[in-house]
Amino acid sequence: MGDRFDRLGVRHANVEALLRRPGIGHNNGPTFDMSWEAWVWRRASAKAWKAPKPEVAMLRLKRAERLGITYKELTSALMDSGAHLGAAILPLSLAARVRRGALNSYGQREIVIEPRNSIADLVAKFRGRLFILGDIDAVPGLNDAERAEFLALLNRAFDGKVEAVGWGHDGPAIRAMLKTNGLPHQEAFLVGSGIGHRVLGESAGLPLTKDIDTWLIPSG
Repeated sequence: MGDRFDRLGVRHANVEALLRRPGIGHNNGPTFDMSWEAWVWRRASAKAWKAPKPEVAMLRLKRAERLGITYKELTSALMDSGAHLGAAILPLSLAARVRRGALNSYGQREIVIEPRNSIADLVAKFRGRLFILGDIDAVPGLNDAERAEFLALLNRAFDGKVEAVGWGHDGPAIRAMLKTNGLPHQEAFLVGSGIGHRVLGESAGLPLTKDIDTWLIPSG
């Protein structure tokens, strides 16, 4: 009558995997992609990262040092967008605390900007164009006149390093600020902290979001 014992039913769950395991010499790594697309990508990647002429590499290295980013970050942005990074965008909430002070002669409470010491030190080292994103949460409701004077107040705290201030908290606000100041978004990067700022940079189409904890920190 045949063997009615269900051998498949009593096999251990790992048996099938063991039966399908690779042969001798396999390192259990991923399958090597032999497709045309993968070959083209590998060829383009190798060409892009081919060591440039020494003078070109030195220029890139010096630019990266001025901006406070790594050589690899600068080169990656160049490969991705074809543009050279030259400007940083810093959210105001990271740069300073903004509050209302005493009443002025107009009966309004003056705007007080208190730079965060560690950030002020970093800004002093920065040698690129610096833009501040006046994220709404960081600013106590300013009227139009106060916004017009805000850049001057900000530059007193940051030694004149800030080129312009944009108002908003999203990607379009960043794009609008850069466009107003004649700067392509591909040439700017965001200095931020956490996933929220990374998403903000991506929504603005910026080629790089640099973590503020590693900004302007010498590498190696």
